[in-house]
Amino acid sequence: MLVVAPVLNLSNSPDVDTLKITDLIASECLSFANVSVVPVNQVLAELVRQGRTSVEAPAEAVELARVFGADATVVVGITEYRPYDPPVIGLVLQYYAANGPRADDAPPDPPPLSGVRPRWQLQRVFNAADERVLEELKDFADKREGDRSPYGWRKYVKAQELYVRYCGWALIRTMLALEADEWTAEPSEIRS
Repeated sequence: MLVVAPVLNLSNSPDVDTLKITDLIASECLSFANVSVVPVNQVLAELVRQGRTSVEAPAEAVELARVFGADATVVVGITEYRPYDPPVIGLVLQYYAANGPRADDAPPDPPPLSGVRPRWQLQRVFNAADERVLEELKDFADKREGDRSPYGWRKYVKAQELYVRYCGWALIRTMLALEADEWTAEPSEIRS
């Protein structure tokens, strides 16, 4: 189970709706098999109870995962945001595990909250003018029945919400692949 923290606007754009993007990221997490997500409203309510509106420190991310009994907290920041065609979105994603990596079948002890670092940090700029991004986007659209629109796969470039979904999905896919590799690796292969 994952906690998706409220998205941080690290860009200079005042047009970013961070709560809407948080909902979209959480929704895209659910598109992957065997992934569950703490409802965003419950996360927001817990943060308000703690007197905060966002997660801004690694220890806060780990503690939030522990509060919900989740495996990890995902913290996403928007680093670049241009919604016009062709859209450009920069994202940074940090994955904070509630527990350390497993070296055997015994459950790990929770790491201390001082000196906490993300298990994974991914950063990417999704520029729809880049052919590699467009190829990946076309594949994403095909899997989402992108041909049911007069725009076809291009609706994912025309509709900002759909483009945000694609960007979030691409980073989440990479994060889950890294996490799966770590959990199936031999103890000597585990990287921190």
